[in-house]
Amino acid sequence: MTIVVSGSLAFDRLASYGGRFSDLIIQEKLDTLNVCFLVDKVERYHGGTAGNIAYNLRLLGEQPFIVSSVGDEADGKDYLERIRQWGLATDGVHAEPGLSTAGCYIATDSAGKQLIFFNPGATVVETRIGWEELPRDSSGILGIVSPGGVKDMERLSGIYRRRQAPFVFDPGQQVPIFSGEELLGMLDGSLMLAVNEYELSLFLEKVSMAEGDLFRYTQTVLVTLGEQGSRLITPKGSQHILPVRPARTVNPTGAGDAYRAGLLKGISAKLPLLSACRLGSAVASFCLEAQGTQEHRFTLEEALSRVRKTFKEDLRL
Repeated sequence: MTIVVSGSLAFDRLASYGGRFSDLIIQEKLDTLNVCFLVDKVERYHGGTAGNIAYNLRLLGEQPFIVSSVGDEADGKDYLERIRQWGLATDGVHAEPGLSTAGCYIATDSAGKQLIFFNPGATVVETRIGWEELPRDSSGILGIVSPGGVKDMERLSGIYRRRQAPFVFDPGQQVPIFSGEELLGMLDGSLMLAVNEYELSLFLEKVSMAEGDLFRYTQTVLVTLGEQGSRLITPKGSQHILPVRPARTVNPTGAGDAYRAGLLKGISAKLPLLSACRLGSAVASFCLEAQGTQEHRFTLEEALSRVRKTFKEDLRL
């Protein structure tokens, strides 16, 4: 099964704040908020939802196909070369003249809370990759629609739905920019909605629905809970998935994307969804051990070993 990963390719600027953001934010004064956080040195890393997910899938032995956009200057060429060094094709990555590659600015405090600012850059331009341009093997396509270009998110979810190809809808930080009707249109026909706890609350508010109503549009809901693990929700109920503990925690940025890579690997291997989520939790633990979303290393066997250790489940892939 060919895994198609759409979303952003971006450069992350990561900084650490030694205190807690909440200590300097006065709830009663949010309407006049004007605060400065003194951060440590800022470091640049390759990132973006599509890049992060594809990177972890490659470590898991997959050959994902990336659909995204970069700028046509040095930064875009830099990222395209990086993808090629992974051994992946760049046919689905559009280089847009006159625009820079997307940028994400992330500050993390001592409690692991984050302030994030995102400049979409070249992702505002539609890639125009259609069904015929998507590679597939005899098992077909498994897609994930992650935060990236608005037009691509709408178009690709529609393609998967019409072609009855399984896909995960992962709207992430793009939830606020869509209307409730648009969100439900993209969710419709999906295998899964993947969000964190805050995104789920915002999603439900936007669509004016209760959690259980989502199953009119999707088969399952995955909610990641940070250090508390994750929750897999189906029409039959909810199952809590323990977090896999990292050897050390350096930075949480990118852990959600790493989780999604493990999840997709498990789904493509036709594992039960609960087992696929456990693999996702294991992959996320490696990302936590490094500064930067594509700086960690692991093998498939190392990920399976962490699944065995935490969940006492021996996955066969």
